Amino acid sequence: MRINDDLLISYLHGEATTDEVVHIEGWLNEDLSHRQRYNQFKMLWDTSLELHPDTEPDVLASLSRFREKRRMHNSSARPIARGGRNYPWIKIAAVMFLIASLGWLLSNQAGNRQATLITQESVKTETLSDGSVITLNKNSLLLYPRKFKGKLRQVWLNRGEAFFSISPDHTKPFLIHTGRAVIKVVGTSFNVKNKRGIIEVIVEAGIVLVSRNGQHLLLKKGDKVSVRPGRGRMTKEIIPDHLYNYYRSKQFVAEDTPLWRMVQVLNEAYGSQIIIGRKDLGNLPLNTTFKDESLDNILQVICKTFQIRIQKKGNLIILY
Repeated sequence: MRINDDLLISYLHGEATTDEVVHIEGWLNEDLSHRQRYNQFKMLWDTSLELHPDTEPDVLASLSRFREKRRMHNSSARPIARGGRNYPWIKIAAVMFLIASLGWLLSNQAGNRQATLITQESVKTETLSDGSVITLNKNSLLLYPRKFKGKLRQVWLNRGEAFFSISPDHTKPFLIHTGRAVIKVVGTSFNVKNKRGIIEVIVEAGIVLVSRNGQHLLLKKGDKVSVRPGRGRMTKEIIPDHLYNYYRSKQFVAEDTPLWRMVQVLNEAYGSQIIIGRKDLGNLPLNTTFKDESLDNILQVICKTFQIRIQKKGNLIILY
């Protein structure tokens, strides 16, 4: 399977198949140059979207139409040779939007100064003009005004994950736009993840209102909601653990945490490829806290705890 722009965009928007996701993530971990190429591509794509956040839904609709045309063309009776001559529907849409966005930016930058917070391999913390504090996880992008004006405080989490500690102001609600959902608060602490088209909101303190397609869901401390493409109504859940805030707390707290869940979080935190090689290991409960530990040290503790072994095949780590 060849890695091209079309495939990467599908991956960015959560539309890639399971096989494509496995192939892309394997490719990303093969070589540092692959990760660098992907980060550059992702930054260029996100920059085209961040220039005018309100336009993002129209862009996604345009991409869907272009993809449909491309599918219809590829399914016609005439065979198309695979290789360097793919019909660049996605590229055309991206370029057209980038040109339009640049025009919007030039005409509006004087009256509405925006700032962009981008992370790649490190976590950043930023204090906004109202005193609210945002901690941005690795590989994330946030757009916000240098100074809040008007009746609303609005920011855009275009990708990645962030923890928000919002300064109370009942006269000016705080809104986080994610493309698929809008989160509204007055003063509270919560975590928002926007990855591969899936939005996840976890409330640590206070009350949060999540809105999507006319549905409104009120979340309180300990509540969680996930917004997935193609899924109907949002449903509220109770958070199973506090591993979501590892990037802010600098520690992994496991309290009867299934091994599969710990592996999931470790892969996200360290960019690793750990898999569980035996079905009977996945639900083993782990009770411990790792603070500022290396991945190797964490895996050694896990192996000693459950008396299991590690096998490494290239970048792949197998627990068995």
